[in-house]
Amino acid sequence: MQNKERESTRIINKAIIYEGYGAELGKTKFVRENASGRLTIVAIGNPSEALPAAIELVEEGAELIELCGYIPIIWKLRILQAVGDKAKVSSVTFGIESLLLAAAFSKSYQEEKPPREAYIFLEKGSNPDTDRFEKAFGFQHTTFIPVPDEAAGGKVAAELAESGFGLIELYGGFTTAGAARVIEAAAGRAAVGVGSFTLEETSILIHN
Repeated sequence: MQNKERESTRIINKAIIYEGYGAELGKTKFVRENASGRLTIVAIGNPSEALPAAIELVEEGAELIELCGYIPIIWKLRILQAVGDKAKVSSVTFGIESLLLAAAFSKSYQEEKPPREAYIFLEKGSNPDTDRFEKAFGFQHTTFIPVPDEAAGGKVAAELAESGFGLIELYGGFTTAGAARVIEAAAGRAAVGVGSFTLEETSILIHN
C-alpha cells in the first residue's frame, strides 16, 4: 500500500513543445517549479525542431513531453525513436466534436488571422486568474493558464470559449473525465485538444 501511495504522489517532470509563428529554437523557454514538479515550455518555429528540442528536454530530466496539436504525428514517432524509454511522449489530438472547429482554426492560422488560443495545464496550488501568462509570435497569441484541478479547468474553458478563443489544448495529465468536462464547458464554441494519453495512463506508463 505504501508503495502505491508513493507512486501516486510521485512528481513527474513535464515539458510542452508548441509551435510559435517565427519562434527561434532555443530562444523561448519557460520553466515553472511548483508542487507539481517542473514544467518546461518550449516554443519552436518549425515542427522539425521538435526533435532537437525534445532531446534537450530529456537531457534536462523531462519524463513526459507533450506536443501541441500543430506538430505532425511523424515528429512524435521520431522523438520516440530518439529518446527510447527515457521519456514518454504525448501528442494533442482533437475528437470528432472538435474537428470542424480545429480545421477552421487551422485555415485562419494559414491566413495569418487566427482567433486567440489557450493552453490549460494542471498545476497544484495555482490561481488561473493571477498566474496566467501570454506569449505572442506575430499574429499568434497564446495564453497559458495553470489550473489547480480539473473542475477549474472546466470553468476556465467556459470563460475562454465565451470570450472568443478559438482553440484550447489541455496539458499536464487531465483525466478522461476532466477532459470531457472541458469539452462540455466549451460547448462547441472552441476546438478542444487532448493529450494522446491521460493521467490514468500516465501513472502506469511512468512507473512500469
